[in-house]
Amino acid sequence: MTLEGRHLLGIFFAVVLLCAVFFTLGFVLGRNQAASLRTATPPSAPPSSATKAAEPQPRDLTFYDRVDGSKPAESLPATQPPVEQPAPTAAAPPAPSAQPIYLQVAAMSQEADAKRMAAELKKLGFDSEVRPPKDDRLYRVLVGPLENDELAAAARRRLEAHGFKDIVRR
Repeated sequence: MTLEGRHLLGIFFAVVLLCAVFFTLGFVLGRNQAASLRTATPPSAPPSSATKAAEPQPRDLTFYDRVDGSKPAESLPATQPPVEQPAPTAAAPPAPSAQPIYLQVAAMSQEADAKRMAAELKKLGFDSEVRPPKDDRLYRVLVGPLENDELAAAARRRLEAHGFKDIVRR
């Protein structure tokens, strides 16, 4: 059996048509599923105005904002305001002291490179330090200490806005 050019061309267009049908079906079904998920999810209660003012809202940076190098509007508070805690009762066990949170930005084999990156992070407004190597001969560049998870999340967003990836360490 030999196939001529017109047969091969017909098979090609049939395969393209079949792919187009499956793509269209997937698109329509996916769009309908996303719409049904939006309507099925109940709206959450709006946060009070006190929590809106206390929490900085993250700004989603576009490609052009990142290229311009403009600093994000979000910033970490210099110090955490003191939180009043109720007096412990005899029945309640004392709260364990929380360990400070550190975000590891890099692990480098050269101390000079690690110190250079820590200085760059300080210029960007982060508290950073270099930890000496232990068993693996790597100098770790850390941002912190951060007192709670909210500050760690805000610092993580700022680091990502500046192009850094992090690892949480306690």
